[in-house]
Amino acid sequence: MASRSPSPVPPAGLPESESLLAVLWEVIDRWHDRPVEGLPWETVRQALPPRHDGWQRIVEELQLINTFQWHEEDRSRAHDADDAVLAAVKRSIDASNARRVQAIEDLDRHVMEILAAAGLPDPAAPLHSESPGSIVDRISVLALKLYHIRAELATAHGTTAEVQLHERLAGLDEQMHDLAGCLDRLFREIAAGQRSVKLYRQVKVYKDPATGRYRSGLET
Repeated sequence: MASRSPSPVPPAGLPESESLLAVLWEVIDRWHDRPVEGLPWETVRQALPPRHDGWQRIVEELQLINTFQWHEEDRSRAHDADDAVLAAVKRSIDASNARRVQAIEDLDRHVMEILAAAGLPDPAAPLHSESPGSIVDRISVLALKLYHIRAELATAHGTTAEVQLHERLAGLDEQMHDLAGCLDRLFREIAAGQRSVKLYRQVKVYKDPATGRYRSGLET
């Protein structure tokens, strides 16, 4: 019986799930070890500067953006927030969304450069509907959900909420495992010429308050 050929190995320098998750948890832990909640973005970024290079550095930035935005959204739901606070938080979240889109695009561009250097992806291969950067963004948000559910569980022992929290945690753990596996499999399939990805520039479509007409432009 003929031996099976080894599966193609993705090019070096691409995100892989184990290292990716380590970077995400590191950023979340650093955030909660520092009194940065409620501070402006630039202050937060200076207090928690990146520690890595390559794709890890971009992922650090993306996770910090998502963590910052998570807590800004918490501020927007505060019962005692007045109109001035809500308006300021909305502007902060809008700016954070723009940074998030840019970080996802930066990660996709980094990935495409590494793939191109290896002669990948095969343009004849079926196109994957979601970019690697978008998958990483979803994993980043899942990490935040897991962190906060675990934090709630630490104070819910013996309460009626404990069972429900355990069920939510199990579901999130399953999603994280599945999605991280999808990212690794996508890169293996690209290396094997079985899947292709493209880099798209993100375009923002919005209504101009002055004219009431819809306009578009690149996300910044």
